[in-house]
Amino acid sequence: MKYSKITLLFIAGLFPFMTLIVSGLSIYLINRNEIIFTLADILFPLVGSFLLISIILYFILIGIKGFSRWPDILSGILAGLSAAIWIQSQLLVWNFGQFNGQVILWEKWKTSMFVDGAVWIVIIGIALMVFVKGKQKFKKHIVTVFYILGLISVLISFINSPPKFERKIREIDYNSIFDFNPDKNVLVIILDEFQSDYFQLIANNYPREISELDGFTFYRNTMSLFPTTRASLPSIVTGALFRNEKPYYDYLSESYKKFNLIQAYKDKSYSTVFAGHMGSVFPDFIPMEKVTSEMNNTHFYSFLEYLDYSFFRALPTFLKPVIFNKGNWFFPLIFRGDFPPRQYGTDIQFLELLEKNASKKAVMNGSFKLLHFFIPHAPWCVDENLKFDPDLTGDKGFLQQARGAIKLASRILKTLKRIGIYDNSEIVIMSDHGTGILPAINSGDVFDKAMALTSFSVQSSSLALLLHKPVNARGKLAVSDIPLELTDLACLLKVRDNDTVCNEFNLAVNGGTRQRTFYYYTWSHKYWNNYFLPPITEYIVSGNVYDPESYSPGNFIYTSNGVERITRPRPASYRLGRELNFSTDGHGEADPFIRSGLSPVESYHQWSDGPSVGLSFHLEKIPEKDLSLRLLGFGYVPPGKNNGQVVSILVNHVSVGRWIFKDNKWYRAVIPNNIIHDSTINIVFEISDPLVPGNYKNREDIRRLGMAIRKMVLEEIK
Repeated sequence: MKYSKITLLFIAGLFPFMTLIVSGLSIYLINRNEIIFTLADILFPLVGSFLLISIILYFILIGIKGFSRWPDILSGILAGLSAAIWIQSQLLVWNFGQFNGQVILWEKWKTSMFVDGAVWIVIIGIALMVFVKGKQKFKKHIVTVFYILGLISVLISFINSPPKFERKIREIDYNSIFDFNPDKNVLVIILDEFQSDYFQLIANNYPREISELDGFTFYRNTMSLFPTTRASLPSIVTGALFRNEKPYYDYLSESYKKFNLIQAYKDKSYSTVFAGHMGSVFPDFIPMEKVTSEMNNTHFYSFLEYLDYSFFRALPTFLKPVIFNKGNWFFPLIFRGDFPPRQYGTDIQFLELLEKNASKKAVMNGSFKLLHFFIPHAPWCVDENLKFDPDLTGDKGFLQQARGAIKLASRILKTLKRIGIYDNSEIVIMSDHGTGILPAINSGDVFDKAMALTSFSVQSSSLALLLHKPVNARGKLAVSDIPLELTDLACLLKVRDNDTVCNEFNLAVNGGTRQRTFYYYTWSHKYWNNYFLPPITEYIVSGNVYDPESYSPGNFIYTSNGVERITRPRPASYRLGRELNFSTDGHGEADPFIRSGLSPVESYHQWSDGPSVGLSFHLEKIPEKDLSLRLLGFGYVPPGKNNGQVVSILVNHVSVGRWIFKDNKWYRAVIPNNIIHDSTINIVFEISDPLVPGNYKNREDIRRLGMAIRKMVLEEIK
């Protein structure tokens, strides 16, 4: 069948239109506040690629125009692929989790792979039949309809895209970023999500790796104020608190105008640099990706990143692992060389630029630099030598990546020593929060941890790293337990020392006691595009951050609808012989007795999450006889393993038994009467080998499962 040249041109353009424009913009617009480049950055290569592919396909169609059914077959394939891409990118959009490079366990998506494959085969088959046997006018209508559907899809994505904040990227001579003053320098290095107790572990077990920290003090009793960078980084830079009292970006703008570290040093006539990740809402911020692309002349990486997003959205699920697998995107992998993916590779490229270009120049009265690195933030994929390793998991994986972060910081310190400005530089190495994933190391015994009033993620996310070297300080790493907060940074650097906001800091450094408040929230992907943060619950920290007993729930929750006062119920009373149901059928009857370690209830049971489970019972009367503890449940046994979980039972700090927790059955232990001294019975189940069903990179389920509890009862032995 004959086709006009204009028809062939539209058929040729449909495939790249759906792939590059419709699929790419659909994912870009919805996630535009999480993507560092703008459409203006990639407009030329995007338009050029669209035109080039369209022209190539057009001339192929022209070239086979005289060969019987071949134009129909190729046109049908192109139309079928375009239709399948539209359906895949607009209708078969599966939720693979946060759009942040987390590893996807593809074996869990076999059903989606089958569904997508079947849809693609059917759609391409129908298109081939239509273009081989259908009338030309009908074919034109089909092509036109899909162009219209594509445009409508882009428009809908634009309408549903989050409110865009202005990226006020500071214009700068990029080489000047690495200029230091011969006499006065202040350098702040932020290592995202570095949990401070792991620094202590590194210092104890790998002392050579901290040898560059000459003259530093480790303030190990330091806490962040928030559990994620979203709120913590602004609080470090401005000293202000965000408690959902106003929209997030309004808070940023107002607090930045009142006080910010960058302006404080500008007022001292210092040259200033604020570079890193996730901070482009700040007027003075320079994205590290921008620095590395400009100085390494790798602007094309932004377009390659866009191509990855486009093809990931466009392809059926069984082909998506080709584009994204083990934390790696396809196109940058071809050109990136040995660098790890995404922000991790940017960190290392920036480090190498600093090592190469750092120089001593008479820049103004001094130099202030705040550098925010992504390493060691999850997912863990960079080892202690800053090499890519996609198989890092759990606490050992984080330890390796944390060692890599220390190596990064140490290489910067080496550079300062090499150019002769280390002594006259004031240096801070810090994190913005802890992991919230890994429990604190050695923070009390198992019983005390399990009976603490807060979950381990509260304490874990608050453990912030803070290392400080004053000017001309030298000597072995010192350790201080002064109670500090990350918002004390401006006071520590003495750029705000006459301000009343430093009263608590001054009290702490002079030996006074200090009660601190941690503002905890549970982050989820949807809040990237929200004007407010999740509900924020306050926790009062009255002692050392490494002691779980220092944390207690506060009185308020801060939501976008206002401040809510927490009403705490009186301790629940338990009648001996009452059977508690730990499933949805129990309608929450066991909840008042749970202190820690259990994940949300499920239809059949309630899983433990972590190394221990804590339960507390207030009896109606003190028992006169020994008690029987009976529990119905089963252990988490991974595929291929036959051994169960070893569960030790502790009651009021005393060991009363041990179970091999495997099969679904009733387990029993005896609680001697002589360890019950009042009406309170605290029970802790210590679990031998809690395991993540997959690994820590699977953000769909990062629980560490050990025992599933179905029912439980305490009763006197007759």
